[in-house]
Amino acid sequence: MRLGTCIALELVVAAGAVAGVWVGVSQASRLAGNYLMSSEAVAATSSPSPPRIPEVPVRLPRATLEISRPVVTPNNVFGAHDDVLLAPLGAAPLTRIKLNHGGTSLSLRVDFANGSRASFKPEQIHPQSDPRREIAAYRVDRLLGFGRVPPAKATTFTLDEMIAAADPSRRTYIGERLRDEGLIRRGGLVHGELSWWVPEIKLAKLGAQPIDDKAGKLLWTSYLQVGATIPAEVRPLVEQISALVLFDVLIDNPDRWSGANTVMSPDGQILFFMDNSMSFSKFAFGHHSNLLALRRIQVFPRKLVARLRELTLQMLTDSVAVPGLADHGLAPLIDDEEIRAILARRDNMMRYIDQLIEEHGEDTVLAFP
Repeated sequence: MRLGTCIALELVVAAGAVAGVWVGVSQASRLAGNYLMSSEAVAATSSPSPPRIPEVPVRLPRATLEISRPVVTPNNVFGAHDDVLLAPLGAAPLTRIKLNHGGTSLSLRVDFANGSRASFKPEQIHPQSDPRREIAAYRVDRLLGFGRVPPAKATTFTLDEMIAAADPSRRTYIGERLRDEGLIRRGGLVHGELSWWVPEIKLAKLGAQPIDDKAGKLLWTSYLQVGATIPAEVRPLVEQISALVLFDVLIDNPDRWSGANTVMSPDGQILFFMDNSMSFSKFAFGHHSNLLALRRIQVFPRKLVARLRELTLQMLTDSVAVPGLADHGLAPLIDDEEIRAILARRDNMMRYIDQLIEEHGEDTVLAFP
């Protein structure tokens, strides 16, 4: 014969199962005690009766506990959150390195044992290629809400491990390039930045026309005039070009339209803002190539212009103040004078846009969302 306390506890646990909730032992004991006290009170005032046994046993429903992982929304156009894309980079040994083709700067494709891949730009003697600028461009991109610069972070390799990861037939050549053009620190350390490797890209075109050649520039410039009719099939890309022009003036990237530096997704839908290592000058107006592109267009995205107006010195300073950079020798990403130059270029952009608004009306100039 089971004790009353045991029966009470079983009833409590069963009740918890029906509700889909686990009742703690202490809670169960308290409830059991209340049950026994009430039962004893009834027993003192009524005559005992034989226990009633159900004719057909009843099976209680099985308790379930649903466990779901939080969904992390991507903050970019690459399909996964930056943290997810960056986490495996540098978290496993190097397995292979390969020199990237094109350009005068030193850039490598690096593979890791965990299957991840990245572009690696080391500190180097080339003034046009500073790995700090790639990380700063990524941080400012996210501050503005673009999500089009591949996520980037600082890292450090040893020269020996890099040479060992090169193809045996190329080790001598890659070693010489790293020694001649890279900045090798004490202990054979190579500081630089890792950018998540975009799996597939192609040169950006508007229809069949490359957007960085003369004919291509004339085409999208004509679409970005007040009152111009933009064909529906190219409107999304034209809007992205307008945003890219503002981004390049802000960070002062003079290399965008020099050739082969405008790239997009294979389906032609997404413009990537890649190769920013020449950016962040101390010029208040910026390079001529950027200003020329800006002055030739008249239509801009409304939300982006509003976001640019909101930028403050503190917001920019916080965005490029990345913990742990000093460990990789890349701190600061950009200095105070370069940050103030960003705001000066922003102010000049806003003056130009405000003049257009005064002349043509806000809805006409800020015609993109």
